[in-house]
Order: sequence, then structure tokens, then C-alpha cells
Amino acid sequence: MTTTTLDEQEEARLYDELRRELEEVEEGKQRHKMLKHMIKQLKFAKWRKERFHWFDQYFQNVRPATLWIMLVTGALMPVVLFSMFIWVSLWVE
Repeated sequence: MTTTTLDEQEEARLYDELRRELEEVEEGKQRHKMLKHMIKQLKFAKWRKERFHWFDQYFQNVRPATLWIMLVTGALMPVVLFSMFIWVSLWVE
């Protein structure tokens, strides 16, 4: 299943939820408030889909070895930075 399909399913789910919510709520301020909230959610879903399309595409095609290298690098980076901090503080002293 691709990310695009997931985004489309999420958008369809939000539209269905909006329709159901609007059918349940009577006219007035409550309906207007709920409509504004759901429109905001739909706009965010659309914005996220457009903004992170390249990011999602990259991580769909990443190989396991590359993923492990990223995870190990991220896990060891604090250790390396702390070691450098200690070394520099001893050198300055």
C-alpha cells in the first residue's frame, strides 16, 4: 500500500466524518464551529500530503541497510558529542 493511498483514505475518512457530524448537529453556532474544525483538519491533511510528498517517497524506497545506518548514527551521535565536550573542556582547562 502506498503513502498516496493512505493519504487518500485519510482524506476520504475525514470527509465521511464531516458528513456524519453535520447530519447529527442542528443548524447554529455548534454546527458552524464543528464545520470550521473539520475544514481545518482537511486543509492540514492536504498541506501535509503536498509538503511531505518527497519525504514519504524517500522513506518508501529506503533499504534496510540504509535504515540501520541512520538509526546507529542517530543513536551514537549524543555519545560522540558528549565525548567531544569532555575532551574540549579538559583541553581548555
